[in-house]
Amino acid sequence: MNKKIISLVLALVMVLGTFTSVFAEAAKADAKKEEVKKTETKKAEAGEKVEKVVGKDNKIQYVIDKKLVEGYEDGTYGLDKNIKRAEITRLLVLANGNEELSKQLQGSMKIYSDVDAKHWANGVITVGTTVPSDANGIAMLAGYPDGSFKPEKDVTYAELSKMLVVLAKKDLTADMVKNAKWASDWMTWAAQLGILNDVTVNDSDKAANRADAFTMIYNALYAMKEFKRVPANETRGIISNFSKDTLQLNQDSKMEYKVNADTVFVTGTNNAYQQFKKIGQLNLKAADYYLGSLVRILTNDKNEVTHIIELGNPEALANPEYAKAGKAVVNTVWRDVADNTIETVNKNVRTADQAQKEIKADECYATINFNDNKIKANSIVFHNVEGKDNKKVELSLKLTDKTEFYVANPANNIMKKVANINEALSLIGYQDYKEYKLAGVYAGFDTDGIKSNYGAIKYDTADRHTAKVVVFNYVNKAYDGEKFRIIESSSSKGNLTLENTDGKLMDSNQLANITRFPLSYGDKLDVVSVIGQNITTVIDHSDYNKYPVVEIIDVDGKVLTVRDIDGVISYLDTRDADVFSAKRYDALEVGNFIQFKVEKDSNTATDISLLGKNYRDENGKTLRGSMVGVLPVVHKGTTMGVVTEVGTVGDYTTFTVRVENSLANSARRYHYNHFVAYSELKTKLEDFKANQRPVSFIVTDQKVGDRYLATEIKDNATQAALAEYLNIQAAKAAVEDKAFTKETTEKDPAKIAADVKTKVEAQLTAKAVKDVKVEVELLTKLEASKKAFVATDKPEFKVTLTSTKDAKAMEVFEKVVFEVK
Repeated sequence: MNKKIISLVLALVMVLGTFTSVFAEAAKADAKKEEVKKTETKKAEAGEKVEKVVGKDNKIQYVIDKKLVEGYEDGTYGLDKNIKRAEITRLLVLANGNEELSKQLQGSMKIYSDVDAKHWANGVITVGTTVPSDANGIAMLAGYPDGSFKPEKDVTYAELSKMLVVLAKKDLTADMVKNAKWASDWMTWAAQLGILNDVTVNDSDKAANRADAFTMIYNALYAMKEFKRVPANETRGIISNFSKDTLQLNQDSKMEYKVNADTVFVTGTNNAYQQFKKIGQLNLKAADYYLGSLVRILTNDKNEVTHIIELGNPEALANPEYAKAGKAVVNTVWRDVADNTIETVNKNVRTADQAQKEIKADECYATINFNDNKIKANSIVFHNVEGKDNKKVELSLKLTDKTEFYVANPANNIMKKVANINEALSLIGYQDYKEYKLAGVYAGFDTDGIKSNYGAIKYDTADRHTAKVVVFNYVNKAYDGEKFRIIESSSSKGNLTLENTDGKLMDSNQLANITRFPLSYGDKLDVVSVIGQNITTVIDHSDYNKYPVVEIIDVDGKVLTVRDIDGVISYLDTRDADVFSAKRYDALEVGNFIQFKVEKDSNTATDISLLGKNYRDENGKTLRGSMVGVLPVVHKGTTMGVVTEVGTVGDYTTFTVRVENSLANSARRYHYNHFVAYSELKTKLEDFKANQRPVSFIVTDQKVGDRYLATEIKDNATQAALAEYLNIQAAKAAVEDKAFTKETTEKDPAKIAADVKTKVEAQLTAKAVKDVKVEVELLTKLEASKKAFVATDKPEFKVTLTSTKDAKAMEVFEKVVFEVK
């Protein structure tokens, strides 16, 4: 699309953006209008009435004056131009709140023969074809009989009329659609709704120009009598960060706004809006941050918040003060969002599971109803609601694609809008059974046939109730907050550098932080949790007693085997851990050093800080601290120690180990245990005894006499099997053998390493050393003035010996000097 078309598309999005509420907030059922008028004593205004204007030009101007449309850059509106089917579909789909759904479905399926999965409008066309209208449950699009959609074809008057009728006509049924005559029935219904007033249609199959489209839009709005127009400068969301100069909604960096001393915080009491206080007069303590509150905000052209209207908060749930558990009320604080609110009891618990035990039989709670396939929730039911004659009744609210869902719990650092109820339910840990009771829930809803008295709502159970907003106040996991690792500590000016788990760097200045001393954010490589301006330390890098530095010695999927400074070996389950950060310090792989935090009495890691394979602390050390007392269990039966005796009993080898450290040995005292092993290990164990080199092994339940059988015996330092470790030691001895001639006749740098490799391999063969891979790297660079090495040069090489049977058995010679002959 060219720039002008894009401009008009954006303009029409603004026009049709009002339909987000218009079509969702359709007029009350005709059969009950008169009854409602008689019984209402103080009906709250649901929205802005559409003024009646006469004449096509006035209708177009009305839309323009209301700032519902914007023109081209040159100030014109292109009223004589047409609009394509794909473009009008996108506008209507986005206007009905399905932008995110259309993005999710983009490219996922091919519904029409001429709309390829890669087509830019595939997602919106899919939504328009599959998502039903709130007014009548009918999908807006059906395509052509031949299975095509013709996205680049100009939309006709008949086609636009059908779209608007489907979105607006409440008594439209599937049978009516099935039996409708094209295009006469659709044009007739559009005319009956007044959509075609001041629009001359000589041929319904001709393309509709934008002047007529604007007019038809006004007519559709007026046919509904009222609409809830959301100003362009209004935003709704959950407060996730609130300081003296910044407001953030929904934990979204794109929804960050400026506040100042003149920003007005508005709350509702006595059934009315009231100015609460200016931000400059508020005592913004960390504990009173209003975090988790559902608000509407207004901003000016400087992105400054002028007004904050609080709709609800985690403590009181739905505002204002007369809203309470089990009482559905007409709530004018929610004006333009929903007419009424309802809330459950609010238990002081962290998870939905805990609430099951806390909710009393007569208290208001909520349950979720799903459709037959148990996948999509179609309603939320509030139980023990105050009804007629003080009887307890159930209030069922329909859930639609337009219902907004939020999770608002600052204690668990979940303060955001979620895509759908399934995501919300997964966050709160919902269990899929019929009587799963939910507390800490409030909802804004609209209803037909309501009798309002600003107290208990007296409603007929046959009335239609539709949830506009649903807010949940707990989650299933006790999140510590949004987590970051400190890459550079605070400077004297309060600046520091953080990274998230993806390795993305961000700079932060803490001088405006009013919750702590701004230079005490944390030290380099600390992992911290941030909730608003509240900062807590998750991993203190310098506290090796609580957070030992260990080495990864094995990786099995998401389970790591790690070893500490004492050679104690254990494992970490990392499936749900936040990991900082593979982008900067290698990955969860053998040889990397890490710090970690685990769940209480568990080997399940919640946080892992990667330190890199080349990590050294300020004293040049790698491993720091012991896992004893940090982790509750080691690999089942794992023992580590030095072999002190080796013998034979029957067909088995016996050996005694001085156990030096294990997780079970919290007193860290030496003790001796006696084991048996398979006979072929005797010579190898004797070698380890002679060298006083620690071994580690698994103790089985099998006994030989009074001794347990030990298996998987390994060199503790490398975790290589004994045989392979000893084989590498033999290879090492061969390379170090004084009889080994460390000289080469090659002078070409490209060939000299190959010659050295050949010599090393020949030496291993001469010493009967097998199953060892040799790698040679020339370390010495040739001087710029030379074309080749010359006699008496002594280039240095790195020689790496690795067992072909066990990669953990390795020996590296950093410097082996060969003399050029």
